[in-house]
Parts: sequence; C-alpha cells; structure tokens
Amino acid sequence: MRENREREIEDAIINHPEALGFPGATAIRNVRVAWGFGRIDVMLFPRSNAKLVLVEAKHASAPDAISKVVGQLLMYYAGALTIGSTGLDCLRRYAEGQREKALSTSWISPKEITCGISPPSAAWEIIRSGEKLRPADVRVFVALNAPPRDALRTATRVLAQHHGLSIGLIVVQNGRPELLDSRAV
Repeated sequence: MRENREREIEDAIINHPEALGFPGATAIRNVRVAWGFGRIDVMLFPRSNAKLVLVEAKHASAPDAISKVVGQLLMYYAGALTIGSTGLDCLRRYAEGQREKALSTSWISPKEITCGISPPSAAWEIIRSGEKLRPADVRVFVALNAPPRDALRTATRVLAQHHGLSIGLIVVQNGRPELLDSRAV
C-alpha cells in the first residue's frame, strides 16, 4: 500500500527538515500545489534559503521511482510557480496553526487552506493572488528509501546542467534523511 510504504519517508522529512538544509521548517502533507496538478507528498515552509520546498516520496522499488518521478515533480514545480504571496501566507499559516491536520494523511482542501473560502475556484483565486513565487523561491526533492537508480541520477543531473533546475535526491534510512547532493538547497 502506497501510504504505508511512503509514510516512513515522509515522516523522516517532516521530522528532520534540517537534513535538507531547512532547520525549523513547518510542513503540510498531501496537498495540491495548484488546481489539477495532483497532490505533493510534503510541502515544507523554511525559515530561510527558500520560500517553499516540495518533496515527493517514493519507495525505491516503485516503477515510477526510476525516473518518472521527475515528470511528476516538474508538474508540482510548475504548479508552485502559480502560487502568489497571499497563497503562500495561507499555506504557511495552515502549517503552523493546524499542525495536526497539516501532518495527517488526509488530503487538505483549498477551502481549509484559505480559512473557509468557497467554492474551490474562489479559494484557488486567493492562493494564486499576490506576487508569484519565482523559480529561485522553490526547491524540489525526491526522497527514496534506498539509493536512487542511475536513470534518476542522470535525469536530475541533465536537468541541472541544461536547464538550471536542481532536484535534490534524498535517501531515508532508519528514520533519517540524507541529502545526496546539496545543489538543490
């Protein structure tokens, strides 16, 4: 079951954001970054170095952990770049003020994030309002429970080299995340 296989990885990221270079970061689990973009496993809100961190957790034996996860992460990254400063404030406030719900495995609606704004289209309007996040504001990571396969390493290296997009690779073992490459921090 996806939830059980990946929850350990997610928990390690949430409990040890300093291992990624973001000490004291708060988190939301299982939340959409934009309308129709799916739900990211973990969103971190650092105190410095970035405004938003996206982490996709994968069990190393999952077929999409080889390199398809990069496409999934690119979709979330693109969605994150539609978030405005008002939306980022809403997300951060939710992570801090609703910690128990923010860290539960239930998905979190835009209505919850925006303190009751409805319908969803109105909530997304709030989330997109304000100055948009820039690429330099967002960090992206793939977290695995075993070392990444060569195809994933190659995909992340090529994206960094040719497009300037650094995707950090994390291996979680014994409840502790280890950042394999610090370029994404």
